[in-house]
Amino acid sequence: MELRQQLWRISCRSPMLWIALAATSGIFADRQTSGSTGFWLVWLIVVLVAGSLVGIARRWFVILLMIVPLFALRHAVDREHYDSATISRVLSSQTEPVIVEAIIDRPAELQPHPMAGYALRRDLSPWQTEFECRLDRIQIGGEFESVSGRLVVVVDGACEDRRPGERVRLYGTIQPPTPPTNPGERDLAQSYRQRDLHARMSLTGSDRIEVIANAAWSPLGWIAGLAKRSREILLHQTADSTGGLAVALVIGQRDFVDPTTRDLLLMTGTAHLLSVSGLHLAIVVMLARWIGIVLRLSQPMQLVHIIAVSVFYSLITGGRPPVLRASILVGLVVLSTMMRRPSNPINTLSFAAVILLAWTPSLMFNVGVQLSFLAVATLMLCGRSGTDGWFAIEQVTEQEERLRELAESSSPVWIRVSRWIGAWLRQALWYSGCVTAIGLPLVWHQFHVVSPISVITNVCMSVPLAIALAAGIATVLTALVSETLAGVPGFVCDQSLVLMLGMIRFFASVPYGHVWLPSPPTWLVIVFYVVIALSLLAPRRPWMRIGRYAWVVGWTIVAWLLSTHPSPMDDGINSPAKIEATFIDVGHGTAVILRFSPQDVWLYDCGRLGNSVGSSADVDSALWSLGATRLRGVLISHADIDHYNALPGLLRRFDIDTVYAPSSVFEDRDPLLQELKSQIDELRIPVVNLHAGMQLQSSSVTLDVLHPPPQRIQGSDNANSLVLVAHAGSSPLVLPGDLEPPGTQSLLWQPRVRGGGVLMAPHHGSLRLDMRPILDWSRTVAVIVSGSERAARDEVRNALSATGAGVFVTSDLGAIRIRIDEGGDVQIRSWRDSAW
Repeated sequence: MELRQQLWRISCRSPMLWIALAATSGIFADRQTSGSTGFWLVWLIVVLVAGSLVGIARRWFVILLMIVPLFALRHAVDREHYDSATISRVLSSQTEPVIVEAIIDRPAELQPHPMAGYALRRDLSPWQTEFECRLDRIQIGGEFESVSGRLVVVVDGACEDRRPGERVRLYGTIQPPTPPTNPGERDLAQSYRQRDLHARMSLTGSDRIEVIANAAWSPLGWIAGLAKRSREILLHQTADSTGGLAVALVIGQRDFVDPTTRDLLLMTGTAHLLSVSGLHLAIVVMLARWIGIVLRLSQPMQLVHIIAVSVFYSLITGGRPPVLRASILVGLVVLSTMMRRPSNPINTLSFAAVILLAWTPSLMFNVGVQLSFLAVATLMLCGRSGTDGWFAIEQVTEQEERLRELAESSSPVWIRVSRWIGAWLRQALWYSGCVTAIGLPLVWHQFHVVSPISVITNVCMSVPLAIALAAGIATVLTALVSETLAGVPGFVCDQSLVLMLGMIRFFASVPYGHVWLPSPPTWLVIVFYVVIALSLLAPRRPWMRIGRYAWVVGWTIVAWLLSTHPSPMDDGINSPAKIEATFIDVGHGTAVILRFSPQDVWLYDCGRLGNSVGSSADVDSALWSLGATRLRGVLISHADIDHYNALPGLLRRFDIDTVYAPSSVFEDRDPLLQELKSQIDELRIPVVNLHAGMQLQSSSVTLDVLHPPPQRIQGSDNANSLVLVAHAGSSPLVLPGDLEPPGTQSLLWQPRVRGGGVLMAPHHGSLRLDMRPILDWSRTVAVIVSGSERAARDEVRNALSATGAGVFVTSDLGAIRIRIDEGGDVQIRSWRDSAW
């Protein structure tokens, strides 16, 4: 009976909540079943007919049943429209040159070029421009033909003058989103589908764009110009170290924030600063209200003022979904105030959700939108009175509060101020703790980080955040009138961001303030939120709140145990493997995960060509898919950047016992290597120099170092590559790095390894090398090539299979896993053919 009363109370106070739940159920049902529009249309008609036959008392239930197929139909229409695009039938899975004619339909955005800092590509522009367009015609080696679909276009160089509505001809290369090639990797196809994109087109410069017809004036073009001008103002008025954060904070363009700062924001639970959301708009509205009070505006004028500020802020941020959701909330609150009607926060939030889902159903699966709604709903719920609905108790509580305020009014000012600050801190910490706890499963699942320090960080940063945001907006507004006057708010914004960055770095360095972990299972995340939702529907009891706390703690413990449980090494082979080697698909580069027991994890090399920002995303996801959080050792074969440039990211995310490398690696005076060595020393990770004749002992396997000799041989870094051999039974695994002459001759003087093992092709299978001597020396049954598309050419395969060995290329097969058991049996499995 009490449960029925609780449900009835919720239905009366928040009817839009049930509509929002029905809408999400419909979208989810279509996502899971891929039903046709005809199916959902028939369901809708059946419900309409049934609704006309039932009594008034049951009409509300019928309306909810109608919402389900209605939103399923809306999602199905978008899905079928996406699938009907003819571009998908024209493209192959490989990158190919094309000429297309298209109409730009999204504003161009400027961003730093990710490869601009790479030493071998100094000819590149420091900028990239990205925009989206609607296809009209395409030419692939022949005549133009009509085609439908949407592209994201990435141009090397700055060309922000492109405007929505322009008809352009583009000359470049095109490729559809590729499926994941490594375990744990994100599926780009789902991300493209959510953005209604079918392929990516790359242009080598702005001269590859030919304007066929100029765009007429449009609101989107005007908004793009305003956003561009706002970004230029912020970058001009702030320092190089804070400009990127200012642009992300004020107008939501996060590409200007460097990867190291992004990691720090994730560590401290403040990554929401990079995505303009309801928090930002709430601060803006609060400041607008204060300004209205100072200017003594009448209530109607204050409401108009707040709406005008909200609209302007939404425009300069590009109308992103979290801002739109917050704008809808503000609009509804203002409307209810003008009509002198009370507004229920949950009902208003649900109404905003329904509008956004009706507009773009795929937003339901956007993690940023999910986190945004979760945070706002949590703030609304954790602030409600525990006696809500009990009028008599509320009256007594209100009287006691007034008596307390009357008694405190006679206290000295400093006591009242200190009490106010204490009360504000307690409330802020409570809100921050609630948001952190509720967002924990989703953040952990998507970003692999748990950050308890965020409870404190977000409270400490609230004041400088509000000042920086207000000053940033004031900088933009003032600069539109006078660049000189904009220097004052620009200075305030810059110094506030300096303070914020200092706080972020400090809190990121707090021991145990954050931890990087493998993701918990998806089903466990769903269970967490289902239980929390059911607890909110249940009648309120004192033990219910304690039960929620216990559930959050218990769930976290179970999720930690499940996520860090190492994957087994005994599936698919006759006996448990003694050696497991996973060659990650990193393009032109090398990264090999070695496991000698489920907990004994090593890494041989970790880099790829073009990774100028030190990203370790490919390696991270593969390691986390194994449940790994600790590496016994990282072995660097030599000083080529495509073999070590992911190590900075790994140092931040994993516990590494030891770094192993030939002595020539860190003796190299390259600034990148010296900076990397400083990071390793700062973390107090020992560095061991390896040379021929040394052995490394794992839990069950001995690793023999065959090269380089103690004294560096004459030649390049490649010639001094680390050659490692792991033995399991009669089948060795040979890892030679980028070995080339004269290092090859030095290796061949060593005793031959046993035949029947696995060899990683030296130097990514380069045809510049004569592979026959090392193939004869190793006598392996399989050769693994870690390389880009060039390594998958027939010439490479023919050269490497000269002795009868099978050739497996990562760019062709994705990640390749080798397992060798105690008897020497070898199992080879590729991610694309048989994912594990």
